[in-house]
Amino acid sequence: MNIDTKKLIQTKFLAFAMKAFATINKGKSLGNDKYLKLLAERLTRVAAGETKRLVVSLPPRHFKTFMGSICLPAWILAHNSSAKIVILTYGQDLADKNAYAIREILRSDWFQQAFRTRMKRDRAKLVDFATTDGGGVRSLSIEGGVTGLGADYIIIDDPVEIKDCDNTKRLERVNELFDNEIQTRLDNPKKGCIVIIAHRISENDLPGHLLQKNGWKQLKLPLIATCRRKYDLGDAGVWVRKKGELLRRDAFTKRDIQRLRGSKQPGFESLQQQNPGGSDRLRIKAKYFPTFPSAELPMRELPVVLSIDPGQKSGPENSFTVIQVWCSKDGAHLLLDQWRKHAHYRKVRRAVKRFIGKYRPSVVLIEATGQGPALLSEIKPQNGMELVGITPVGDKVERLRKHRLTIRRGLVQLAQGASWYGEFIREATEFPYGSFDDQMDALSQYLTWIADHPNPPKRPPLATIQRGTTQGRPAGAGTQTNGIAVARRSRQMFNVPFPRVKTWVKY
Repeated sequence: MNIDTKKLIQTKFLAFAMKAFATINKGKSLGNDKYLKLLAERLTRVAAGETKRLVVSLPPRHFKTFMGSICLPAWILAHNSSAKIVILTYGQDLADKNAYAIREILRSDWFQQAFRTRMKRDRAKLVDFATTDGGGVRSLSIEGGVTGLGADYIIIDDPVEIKDCDNTKRLERVNELFDNEIQTRLDNPKKGCIVIIAHRISENDLPGHLLQKNGWKQLKLPLIATCRRKYDLGDAGVWVRKKGELLRRDAFTKRDIQRLRGSKQPGFESLQQQNPGGSDRLRIKAKYFPTFPSAELPMRELPVVLSIDPGQKSGPENSFTVIQVWCSKDGAHLLLDQWRKHAHYRKVRRAVKRFIGKYRPSVVLIEATGQGPALLSEIKPQNGMELVGITPVGDKVERLRKHRLTIRRGLVQLAQGASWYGEFIREATEFPYGSFDDQMDALSQYLTWIADHPNPPKRPPLATIQRGTTQGRPAGAGTQTNGIAVARRSRQMFNVPFPRVKTWVKY
């Protein structure tokens, strides 16, 4: 091996993978498709510790297992021989196959010429081998048991078989295993890295489960590009993928694509396009939203969150302004009240002021679009009330898609007998093809925020209203003074001057 080749293998993950592929596959070529450069760039970030949580979703037969479950562990050990790596997959047969390939790479002549990492002779088992510096690989089925194991890197490769795409119990079992056992195996959760490498088979699969949570990055590449998109390849430049372009341009004929489109469960859209549930419609049903008796809620004990989606301006052709009143109880999200109007700014401001005064929220979420910035600038902080401006990121369908499992489980509930119940259900079931989507925007804004802040504090109770002792006060003046104090407190929500009065409220 000449010096240039050696340096290339040592410094470029894709060159390393190409050499490894030829080793494992008796001289065959990995190919030079552009997506391999993108995949290599993302996995390199994981190896370097720059990306801590990554989900990679690719169609079958696109080398995701080879790149992510075989080459990535070998590359990590090549540069850090003390690294401890756990690899999990749906079955022990695949786990054995992956471990065998990694071990063959580490034993190859070219690897030993390029790197100093060596395997321990007295610990070279197929599924549990170690390096002379204390690192190594443990490769198991996801049900193999990880208790007692520790890792710097956890790689999960296809945790569920394709045939189990509609096996709800199996999907939930894998998600629970990850939450309760697998992710706890990192020796240093802050520095440790987890990679999920899987084609999508269901909205409820492990990638779908994790992408609802904060902190996960995703590389999702459909078999056929649905739109033109640019990808940053790092040092390799930029890849512009055109609409309709295949990932492996020379690997599939039109007849192959037709055959794949005709496949049943989990279907072409899920398995090949990495888009379970369809291209864009979420298929939300009215039955997913149970009702609750709002009169029976212990409101004084529950924190309230307002979610506000401000419209642009009044007029029937413009979007609605929506104010939603939420609280959470026993894992469910309860929509207590809602205001939805085509309204000019002053009317919106009055409605926001009224809802804050009535429900005393702990948190007020306001989308920073339309009339939102004006509201954010005028609302004054209050004791125990947090004001949060939200800048929406990404497509609104994808923002709500992240919470579809929460909705389908009946965890979004509506107040019984609410006057707005029908318009909410109509918009939800027609989304995103209905005339308006403002209620769904407010809903996804709340669900996204509460997922990251599951225990908002309860608003402290109002302090006692102090009253003056003016002599000669007419009967009923005490009530009037209280009303003035409440009006004063409501005005203090905004930067609006108010008349001098002798009463005051302590916050």
